[in-house]
Amino acid sequence: MLIGDAGTGVGSRIGGHVRRGGKKMRVEHMKHTVVGITSEYRTSQTCAVCFQQLHQARYRRTINGEERIVSVHGAMECQNPDCPSFLQGRSIKPRDVNAAMNIAMAGASTLLHNRELPPFSRSAQTKNTGQIPEPKPKLGKST
Repeated sequence: MLIGDAGTGVGSRIGGHVRRGGKKMRVEHMKHTVVGITSEYRTSQTCAVCFQQLHQARYRRTINGEERIVSVHGAMECQNPDCPSFLQGRSIKPRDVNAAMNIAMAGASTLLHNRELPPFSRSAQTKNTGQIPEPKPKLGKST
């Protein structure tokens, strides 16, 4: 199981519900499976299909007889005309589902190849190159 590293110590209280998240949830998950923590950097802002930046979804709504464009909370839209999801008419994605898919891809890339995918990398060197960087050599004692 891969989980994101952001917000692991903060949970919200909703009336009548137990606070969940952070270390308590990791410990509970670790009783049943292996848990890996990966970076959440740009996972909710990047399309899981084409890796381009997503935009807040908007729609037209009539308010008091006047047509306005309003944001759709929790939904993101890929506006890349070459994206397969855009070409299939499925360019609007739920933000949290998209982020979960990206967290899984970023974590799998780190586990399998010991490299970050460029769209989710914080380093300036790989931000816009579109190429996967070579792994950095590990420092250790030389014999």
